[in-house]
Amino acid sequence: MYYICMDIKTASNILYGRTDHIMRDLDIDFDNLHLVVPCMEYFDSYRDAIHEYLAHRVEDFAYPVLSTKRDIRAFFKHNEDFRCGKVPKGFVPASAFWLVDGKHYLGSGDVRHILNDNLRRMGGNIGYSIRPAAWGKGLGTVQLMLLLREAYYLGVTSPIITCFDKNYASIRVIEKNGGVLINRIENNIKGEPRMTRIYQIDLN
Repeated sequence: MYYICMDIKTASNILYGRTDHIMRDLDIDFDNLHLVVPCMEYFDSYRDAIHEYLAHRVEDFAYPVLSTKRDIRAFFKHNEDFRCGKVPKGFVPASAFWLVDGKHYLGSGDVRHILNDNLRRMGGNIGYSIRPAAWGKGLGTVQLMLLLREAYYLGVTSPIITCFDKNYASIRVIEKNGGVLINRIENNIKGEPRMTRIYQIDLN
């Protein structure tokens, strides 16, 4: 059993025309925001959010193939394997989380337990995203705060977080959570040079 992700072009072809859940109005319970390990309880809401990511052409979201029960089992097994350190060569152990409010999936986050050379340049210890229907509500700041708590529990006490130099929303989220800019480097993304900010947060 294995887990498959699509690039945005493939996802567009498969999900074309599925607009029934795009940008639905979410009644968010801000008093009940918390992280969970990906689970069936919020799976339908997660699958709805995939169409939102696609409609907004979010390129750094991993579009999972979830067409069959086998696909769904593989998706959850993938997350559990990475959490336990059962990873393919070239990857690092990571714990996946969903931001939820008791009713809705609101975003995804990953805490990478260790870094390799590529992740030190781009990706860092923590990655996160908020579903488009929940953009502009300050959830990114809350989500990163909660992910930092999980990172500390995992022994990641000085996490590295990266973002592109002109991603002003991510810059604000990181700096509100205590991020200190330690470097700016140029990465090559799909043949294009992209300046990348590298932040570190001291959790001790």
